[in-house]
Amino acid sequence: MHASHRGQDWESPSASLIDKDPEVIPDVNIAAKVGRDLFLDEKLPRHASGQGYVRVVEHSILWKEKTASKISTYQGLTTCTEVDKSWTIMSAAYNHLSRKREATTSGLGTFIQEEVEHLDRLEVMGYRSPTWRVLRAPQGLFSAVQLQGESSVTSPPFFPTAGRGTTSFWGHEQGPTIFL
Repeated sequence: MHASHRGQDWESPSASLIDKDPEVIPDVNIAAKVGRDLFLDEKLPRHASGQGYVRVVEHSILWKEKTASKISTYQGLTTCTEVDKSWTIMSAAYNHLSRKREATTSGLGTFIQEEVEHLDRLEVMGYRSPTWRVLRAPQGLFSAVQLQGESSVTSPPFFPTAGRGTTSFWGHEQGPTIFL
């Protein structure tokens, strides 16, 4: 006895994966060199057509805030090399603080230096920062919108407001708070 399977659906209709690919970005041949033509505090150079572009480089790039800046980013770390205040933090933390705090570059550098020193003192005493996953649990449980304690360089950016005592890292004091 022979069973026929021709009338049954064995596989759902599928679409080619190439249908989900993004459009190709055409090469517009912009010869911008990072550190010479391109700095974080300036507009990106654009082609006359107004099209954006992607540049793939072989090696990591040293990224400076400004031509004369002592603050640079390289391989995910931002470092200040000024004589009186030197520090290194994750570039994501630096970018977050530079966007959230209303301070000049030198004011931000001084603030970060003080925060790094505060964190060093805490860690010498045995303190370890909780992971972001641990902090998300009480945030969700209590609908917390504010974090108090820590250092600004380790405070997670998913809190709309963060600070320590009378020092505000970003945002305005409001609502349920998690204290560390």
